Amino acid sequence: MKKLILIVTFFSSLFYSCNNEEIISDNTFDKKDTIILNTSNLKFKISPTASDQFIFSIENQDKKTYKLYLKQGNNEVGSYSLTPETPNTSISSTIVNYNFVPNIAYQIIIRATTENKDSVVQENFTINSYIHNYCNQFTYEKLATINQRLDFDISPSRNVIFYIDYINNKCVLKRLSISDKKLDILDENFFSLLIRAKNDNELIVRTSEYNNRFLKDDSCALLDYDVYSHKKTFLDWGSSDYGRYSRVVNNSIMISNPISTNSVSLINLADNSVKKYPGNIVLLGEYSFDHIYLDGKIFNFDNYIFAKGLSFLNANSGIMYYDENSKYYITGEYFEEPNSLDQYSRMIIYKDNKVVYEQSFEKGRSYSIPSSINLSDNKLIFYQHFDYDSSVRIDGYYLLDINTKKVTLLQNDNNKFIKSDFFDNNKNSFISIRPYEIYKITLK
Repeated sequence: MKKLILIVTFFSSLFYSCNNEEIISDNTFDKKDTIILNTSNLKFKISPTASDQFIFSIENQDKKTYKLYLKQGNNEVGSYSLTPETPNTSISSTIVNYNFVPNIAYQIIIRATTENKDSVVQENFTINSYIHNYCNQFTYEKLATINQRLDFDISPSRNVIFYIDYINNKCVLKRLSISDKKLDILDENFFSLLIRAKNDNELIVRTSEYNNRFLKDDSCALLDYDVYSHKKTFLDWGSSDYGRYSRVVNNSIMISNPISTNSVSLINLADNSVKKYPGNIVLLGEYSFDHIYLDGKIFNFDNYIFAKGLSFLNANSGIMYYDENSKYYITGEYFEEPNSLDQYSRMIIYKDNKVVYEQSFEKGRSYSIPSSINLSDNKLIFYQHFDYDSSVRIDGYYLLDINTKKVTLLQNDNNKFIKSDFFDNNKNSFISIRPYEIYKITLK
């Protein structure tokens, strides 16, 4: 059968043009008609891992095999087959090794092949002007390896990290000392899935069984628990199914009461006194270690009330971090397109109710703002992660100079679970607590 080649151009995009592109063709299907298409519909990620290496991964489409061609000018300098990952077979990836020249543009062509009964369809997706950008401004020191992290907390002193490791169907309570890196196993069959560090030796935990009976109606008992003596002291009733629990701030913790009450409670851990406040319990912030947030409001310990830091924020925006030293409010704003699951986001920084830095919206972007930071120097290190998309976007740690508005990539890092980083006082290093490891990361 005479080979039939049909070239169809579906789209033109930012990343390719078919006007002067040399189409790479495989001559391996002599007995079937071959249809060659150009497409812009490919969801991928590029993750630079060294100055001469990156990982390329795509979201698989049914019955397609993938191959990557790397070109410099008109010359093909490498070809790589993509294989399904384990255990996530919905993703195929390959490691590309090449001695990239700084600031030189390369072309990447992805060939997706589908073989049918009578024909072979080859779809070419092109990334023009790829410039390899590997940044390595951090050193990583692993402090602990975790089998499967459940809950965790860092003590108010910032000296120790408590975490629950799920091992052999048991919850194991561990404590890591940050200064000497000593790891203690405190309980090999721990009873609580919630831990909040009151200090270096005491936790706040919860249980659905109290006084030899099981609690119902979204109720749990919150207890003060000594990790050495195992002594338990009752604190209050909380929400077991819907509730959120703040970290310990100013020796106090804000808890969600059972959902039917529509209220939260502040427990003063100095005397265990309790004060209730109306509020939507699922909007109580859990990942702030410097402030207590509830539905866009910040708790003021001077007058013991919630106050709106920025009164003009709406339902699609919220405070990610407030720095008392510089008075900067770091906020996030989000929206979804109608009839689509695509979410767009941007970061806006305010001071004195005025915008001092503003990003444009980008699809599928998420942020992690480190805790315990001081922005008096007008420098913010933050983490950005992007969903699979049809454009090159790099996951990693970035530096924002608020004065100049310049954003610089400091470190490539494609771990999408980054959201728990804690800087020390001089901002030279921070602790990163991840699902399967804990790192101390130091700026070079």
